[in-house]
Amino acid sequence: MSFDHIFIAPKNWDASLSFYKDTLGFEMISSWGSQEEGRGAVLKGGGFTVIIAEEHKNKGDNAWVSGFNGQRPTIHLNVEDVDTAFQNLKDPEVAIIKPEDNHWAGRWMVVKDPDDNLIAYNTPKGN
Repeated sequence: MSFDHIFIAPKNWDASLSFYKDTLGFEMISSWGSQEEGRGAVLKGGGFTVIIAEEHKNKGDNAWVSGFNGQRPTIHLNVEDVDTAFQNLKDPEVAIIKPEDNHWAGRWMVVKDPDDNLIAYNTPKGN
């Protein structure tokens, strides 16, 4: 597996975007959404990727039900096969989102560590 990105659900979209772009000098690679539907952006700086996104209106999207943890960052890891990673968990009960398809990357699952930090395993589309 390899590190992919950190996900942040910002308290204040404009302040967070400005911080990463203007203060830290990250480059915005892509963005989506609107104020009405929720905004998101992919930012890169120094080989590090941060995704910030507001809650969006897509009902039934597990990312906003249990795939993020308030304003605490979520670590995202790329794996060759999410389903195999799930089968290899010693305790499958740590998975708060069992393997499923998603709209932004391909397939994922999310586990919670003992301190309630979230770790998402992603298999990008095309893998």
